[in-house]
Amino acid sequence: MKENVSELVWLYVKKRPLIKSALKDGIVNYSALARRISHDLFSGSKKTNAVKMALVRLYSKLSKNSDELESKILDVLQKSSLSIKTKISVIITRGEIERLKYLSYVESRGIVTYVVDDLELEKVKHSKLLIQIEKNLNLIIIHSPPSIEETPGVISHIIDSLSAEGINIVEFISCYTDTILVIKQADTTRTHQIIADMMS
Repeated sequence: MKENVSELVWLYVKKRPLIKSALKDGIVNYSALARRISHDLFSGSKKTNAVKMALVRLYSKLSKNSDELESKILDVLQKSSLSIKTKISVIITRGEIERLKYLSYVESRGIVTYVVDDLELEKVKHSKLLIQIEKNLNLIIIHSPPSIEETPGVISHIIDSLSAEGINIVEFISCYTDTILVIKQADTTRTHQIIADMMS
């Protein structure tokens, strides 16, 4: 029965990234969390002690794995570099637009998202296919070593750090060892600073 409780607790935590992160960082009230999980999973408090023990074991496992993974992530970031491309727009259309030069192109269910240089905007502003244009954007490009391909969590680490600062990523593009973030012009300096701090 203890194994079943442990498995159910792991599944519960795994589906809730905020709880998982707090548990991994050791900033959880085990008793309170155990009562909540026991209520959610078992409709009562009979298994609260077993759930609490499962959480303690899970913390030990997560924190050990986290330390090892964080070290690998930081190693990748410290070997990376940054560049910025300004005057970018995102165009969303119902289908392809001919002769449009784009930096990135993604199509899903007939809707196309283009990342373009602002100079391309004249070609689309009167198009009947146009859904939306978002201007005043910049690209932040993270140039990483090939080891990023085999290191889980690098992108998540970057995105979580930006999210914690209230920075929204308008578009995200991954191209081999380059990670490209489309950011609002107003957020560019802060985004650059946050990522540069991770690399130092």
